[in-house]
Amino acid sequence: MKRVILLFMALVALSSMAQKKPVNPDVYYARRATLFEYLPVYSSDIIMLGNSLTDGAEWNELFDNCHVKNRGIVGDIIPGFMERMEPILQGQPRKIFIMGGINDISHKVGADSVASAMRTLVTTIKDRCPKTQIYVQSVLPFNNEVRHWKSLQGLEKVVPETNAKLKALCAELGVTFINLYPLFVDDKGNLKAEYTNDGLHLMGKAYLIWRDALLPYVNK
Repeated sequence: MKRVILLFMALVALSSMAQKKPVNPDVYYARRATLFEYLPVYSSDIIMLGNSLTDGAEWNELFDNCHVKNRGIVGDIIPGFMERMEPILQGQPRKIFIMGGINDISHKVGADSVASAMRTLVTTIKDRCPKTQIYVQSVLPFNNEVRHWKSLQGLEKVVPETNAKLKALCAELGVTFINLYPLFVDDKGNLKAEYTNDGLHLMGKAYLIWRDALLPYVNK
């Protein structure tokens, strides 16, 4: 029995050590992207397409709707959305909610380029899925006072500039733009500190605010 207890304690220690190792984002991306290739998408589905902000939520539970499916991946950029769109396009979903741009901005991509990538994505969906309702959500603010994101240093103003471009693009293409930015920004132009614990990603309360903002469009 003593040997069993010691073995168990050793396994717990090893497990704890493994949990402290950072996850390679490329490995995570591949796991999730390849899973999405096999998961079905139906014409009754509502797709949440995005990066880590989308990835971080249990959308079907938030909306209490089994047709809402998460297609967010940590670290993704808008061209990355395009590369993994085929299974979604084949499914002809009822609605697609797109949230993207902050990772593009972190790679020093300007507002015009983000909007250009979004144009390619939206026009592809419109061409391939003419019955799908498309919703482009604004880029959310971040907060380098909570945690310093070196890749986003000094880029706070690019977010509202990008949102202005996305809003104009949606008006031009005849799709819905959902401006979430005012719900999350403080008077300094930062993500409200109470909504995040790392300056970029969202806490539970923030997801409830996001959900409530989308509910009229999800239920429409």
